[in-house]
Amino acid sequence: MRFGISFASHLKALEVLPEAEKLGYDVAWFYDTPAVNSDPFVVMALATQVTKTMELGLGVAIPHLRMPHVLATAIGTLNVLAPKRILLGFGTGFTGALSIGTKPTPWAVLVDHLEVTRAWMAGEQVGMTVKGVKRPVRHLHPDRGYINITDVVPIYVSAVGPKGVEVAGNLADGLWTLSVDRRPDPELLGAVIAEARALATPRGVSMPSVLLTAVAVQGADEPIDSDRLRSFIGPWVTTYFHSMHAFFAEDGPATRDTWKQSSQLAAEGISLALEEAAQAYFKEIIMNLPQEAPWITQHTGHSTFVRPEEEKFITGDLINLLGMVGPAEQLIEEIHQLELAGLSEIVWQVVPGHEAEVIRFGKEVIAPYRALYG
Repeated sequence: MRFGISFASHLKALEVLPEAEKLGYDVAWFYDTPAVNSDPFVVMALATQVTKTMELGLGVAIPHLRMPHVLATAIGTLNVLAPKRILLGFGTGFTGALSIGTKPTPWAVLVDHLEVTRAWMAGEQVGMTVKGVKRPVRHLHPDRGYINITDVVPIYVSAVGPKGVEVAGNLADGLWTLSVDRRPDPELLGAVIAEARALATPRGVSMPSVLLTAVAVQGADEPIDSDRLRSFIGPWVTTYFHSMHAFFAEDGPATRDTWKQSSQLAAEGISLALEEAAQAYFKEIIMNLPQEAPWITQHTGHSTFVRPEEEKFITGDLINLLGMVGPAEQLIEEIHQLELAGLSEIVWQVVPGHEAEVIRFGKEVIAPYRALYG
């Protein structure tokens, strides 16, 4: 099992990465959410200078944020700084899209973007649509050291539903997925991984899988709704509510009726406890958002902190439902069950201000896990 951490891209990540590397973390992923965090490429470039062995991944790039050749050159430059240590994830759009009020990118657009990016990073000529016209392009000077085209950058696709899993299985080098509305379930996750690997096998791709979730080591006699756990896991809980009640500028001016409709549709198929919490969040928070650009208020604090009006929704039940929280021994066993189900790498979110959790997890979970299971 590989162990990773993900950062809402911030320069404070640089302070903990050297110690994380010593503790056996394999990879650090950085969110590409320009409206919420710092620029991931700047942070990753600096991260190459404070680490020696850890892989560094962009998790994940969203096509509408930048043109494929711009993304490919940025990643190719990082690949000069840290050869064989750079990873690239693609997604249709979660926080990076919702936080600016836009819908996720269609999968067909992502496929085209991925194919152009991969070819560009390999120094190949490729057809890229610019201003409505498809034209042949390539990086003109990779031989002069501007980008590294020798060391292949593995490309992951972030997927939860069947369409995304199909794209990942058919095109990607790896699968990147999330535990969205429940504690990671080995049976459900195993089925997704197996489907992606079955599609990738004819291509000769082993299809490593990455799960992004929330994890916290619970102290002895520490209540699950302690101040520490509420502060650390809270932003993961509210992130779910932020994404569940989505608003899009493309739909025109928001109205209370359309908000209610989107909320009800988004709530289908989730647990009763989470559905009840989502309905309460809708009535108390969503209904009081500004009519003008509601996504600005809605995503303030996303993956970073809990707004005062959201505090009441950070309950022990939801912390336990949406993240992996428990004593170290319990987490070790849960992670092992995920590994047996086919998971290659577990990644958990580091909330700003809680960087010390990286050390705690490394000492109390990673070290004993590897002593037990290798």
